Amino acid sequence: MPRVCITVHGKNAQPYRFSLERKVVRLGRASDNDIVIDCPSVSSHHCEMRRNEGGYTLEDKDSTNGIKLDGDRMDIIDLENGHDVLVGDAALDFKLTNQETDTLAKEDHVPQQRAPLPKLKKKKSSKKSSRDEGIMRAEDDKPVSKRPTPALSSGRPQMPVSPLVSSQPNDSAINFAITIGLLFLAITAFYFGLASGHRSKFPKTEHPKSKGLWSDMWNKENPLIEKKKGIK
Repeated sequence: MPRVCITVHGKNAQPYRFSLERKVVRLGRASDNDIVIDCPSVSSHHCEMRRNEGGYTLEDKDSTNGIKLDGDRMDIIDLENGHDVLVGDAALDFKLTNQETDTLAKEDHVPQQRAPLPKLKKKKSSKKSSRDEGIMRAEDDKPVSKRPTPALSSGRPQMPVSPLVSSQPNDSAINFAITIGLLFLAITAFYFGLASGHRSKFPKTEHPKSKGLWSDMWNKENPLIEKKKGIK
């Protein structure tokens, strides 16, 4: 059986053994772990030891103080016989018997050890972001000043453009124009009606001097006046 010995500074070492067939062993300060480590630098669920093809790995579970190999912090450590690893500040001694080493050597081992990736910078505090947001809003509320129109490329200054005047007349002007038009058509029709009646009453065969209604109205020899005189 693989042997793990946990040593916390100022306390006795705690040896643990488990079956070679066991897949996962959980380590941490919480009581629901398989190996409970009573150390302030160890997180509640600090790391997991996993059985893989050809060996074991120790995988950090996003703990505060992490796991270290030879002083370097790692995300995953490929455990080897005799490795001294730190879980927080607690020392972990991993050992295998010769038989266990021979058994693992027959399996295809794929190394998985890696260092932690660089973490992204933390976001700024909400107070600062809200202050920045307030500044942005204040800038948005400022009236936008009108910039002068730049001069043309030819060097001549650009003439000021007067505001456009609406080309559509108002409704009263339209109604007035329609009324005048209708009145003109009515007067024209009335005149042509009188002229037609005048021609029928004073045919040129009987009144050769007649030249039409408009001319007869201003002619002294108006056949209509002569006709009235004859009546008298």
